[in-house]
Amino acid sequence: MALLDRELTVPLRDGGAASIRSARPGDARALSRLVDAVAAEPPATLLMMPGDISPREWRRRIAAAAARDTSLALCAWLGGRLVGNVIMAADPHPASAHVRMLGMCVARDSRRLGLGDALLETAVAWAVAHGAAKIELSVFADNAPALAFYERHGFVREGLRRRQFVRAGEYHDEVLLARFPGPES
Repeated sequence: MALLDRELTVPLRDGGAASIRSARPGDARALSRLVDAVAAEPPATLLMMPGDISPREWRRRIAAAAARDTSLALCAWLGGRLVGNVIMAADPHPASAHVRMLGMCVARDSRRLGLGDALLETAVAWAVAHGAAKIELSVFADNAPALAFYERHGFVREGLRRRQFVRAGEYHDEVLLARFPGPES
């Protein structure tokens, strides 16, 4: 099963602490609220729109991640509130079994505290321990804070797909990023 060995307590830049643990089915409603809130922020930072992923679908994704040793779903809690998440899954093609696709978000009021750093590095360490040699993700090209964040964490730009997505009637370019955490990097 793809779960963290234990719940982690991570210190934050403001002196507080958050906990990171594997997602549980009971987190589904909170995950839906978190992702909907981030998806509603202007400018758009997530591909999905508010309401695109129901709590029922989150429960399914959490169960699927827990059932596979190549997938992971993490939640970050601060003061009893879900404030961040990571979903990581193996690339479905057999020739890309070493690749993990990552998606994450952090609530607006919990950014710049070090929570995103902790979530990302926890997920990457877990992936490497479970056979990943490449972690990939994508970001809207106009999301400069996310691009800077991932590049600070060793991700490199692999490509640009112009007008790849239409969200709320607007085209968005997609930047492809990857990190190669193995010994060859």
